[in-house]
Amino acid sequence: MAAMKESEKRRFPRLPAFSAALITQAGQGWLSEVRDLSQGGARLARPQHWQGADDKRYCIYFIFDQETVIAVDASCVRENSEDLGFAFEDGQETKVKDLLYESRFADQDTP
Repeated sequence: MAAMKESEKRRFPRLPAFSAALITQAGQGWLSEVRDLSQGGARLARPQHWQGADDKRYCIYFIFDQETVIAVDASCVRENSEDLGFAFEDGQETKVKDLLYESRFADQDTP
């Protein structure tokens, strides 16, 4: 039997996304870019001055335009030199649904 690819093991498929994000915790904030999204979490570019904390819980503001900003609570579950992986906290299904909906339009030019 052939080995499963990493992407096939995922509970939720990743969708490419292109928007800004603000990662916040305890009065600090880091600007970042969204690399991809799923129902379960997000992969963001690692901010230049990122300082991981013992408390891995953050609030991420996904910024699509001046009027469309969606805040989601998440835990940092993966860090490397280029990206950060976040898992969305339970109980935010409506926010996550809105986030995935808005991300479909983020990389399209407005007329």
